[in-house]
Amino acid sequence: MDKLTLGAAVLTAGLFQAAHAGAAELKIGLAVAMTGTYAPYSEAEGARCMADKLNKAASPGDPKIELMIEDNRSDPQLSVSLGQKFLDAGAQVITGVPFPDALIPTAQIAAPYGATVFSAPNTQLEMQQAGLDNFIAGAVPDPINAAATANALYGKGARTVALLVSPDAGSYSEKLPEWFGEVFEHSGGKVVSKLNYSWGTTDWSPQIASIKALPQKPDAIHICAVLPDVGILIRQLRANGYDGWVTGCDAFDDKSLEGTVGNAAALDKVMFTTHGATGIDGPIDHFLAQCKADGYKVNGIFDALGADMVQVSYEAAKKAGTTEPAALREAIRAPGGYAGTTAPTISFAEKKGYPVKAVPVMGFANGKRVLITDTPPTYVPALK
Repeated sequence: MDKLTLGAAVLTAGLFQAAHAGAAELKIGLAVAMTGTYAPYSEAEGARCMADKLNKAASPGDPKIELMIEDNRSDPQLSVSLGQKFLDAGAQVITGVPFPDALIPTAQIAAPYGATVFSAPNTQLEMQQAGLDNFIAGAVPDPINAAATANALYGKGARTVALLVSPDAGSYSEKLPEWFGEVFEHSGGKVVSKLNYSWGTTDWSPQIASIKALPQKPDAIHICAVLPDVGILIRQLRANGYDGWVTGCDAFDDKSLEGTVGNAAALDKVMFTTHGATGIDGPIDHFLAQCKADGYKVNGIFDALGADMVQVSYEAAKKAGTTEPAALREAIRAPGGYAGTTAPTISFAEKKGYPVKAVPVMGFANGKRVLITDTPPTYVPALK
């Protein structure tokens, strides 16, 4: 290489480095559950996979994504403390335990910084009612999930349902089944019983005895709880002769469900609402498979939601031409939305605090996951 060519190459490399050096930095702080009750529902690995993918494909001058990830140990107070740590480090976007007892105080401490709390998996209605302009959920609220499941169940011919409710996860485990029941009855069905339980239950015999004692065996049971609890419940219901539907929410979308139930036939009348169709060789499955092949320890749909959060924030920063927090949040809510992993288009323009997107209801056939419906519900009374 002659001196002139070498000089040109050095100049080009210098300009390339300068362009990257001047690029805006998008800092996202994730206080996620690597340990504890909520560990199966962490979005961190999907977020890492997407961030690395976008950084690798970035052009000179595009924002550079920096993820700060720490274990909140499923502890709301620790989650808030980590949020403050991220804010002090300059994060424009932060998240934490996806429940109001963590997210509301986190949004409050983030407000003076102008930062956005963007909780990829949050679904609780309280966050939409709290009046927090700097909060965004990456998933649709629980009343929409409940309505979608109720419509799908009624469409399968069920006409009676027993609800299992718990106060342990706030409205997620207590009000969501009741919203489900309200929509189910609006369609023409009937709620025949409402029974209490606690998270962490491994012996469901009291609830099963109450169900067996009902004058008429219900066509379905609805519960919103985590694994392994719901898997154990399904297994014990089948062992006690119950062959009706067991319906639930997004926590069912944990790949350990099949193994916990242990019998493919026991899943044939199980359905749940989730945030994107997985297990059907679709776009989300392809994304997760590629991430896994690249060494990321992705688990399922919650990783896809984490990827959405990173991708939407990144594309919004590109559209805004800045990572200044207020401008970034405004761009996230810009008309038209952005391409996502869980849906072709994810838009926050209409609702500001949560996305407009399809709401899949999943079921099983011969032990394999199948899409029952993804039609958005029209009757959602809790959001009116």
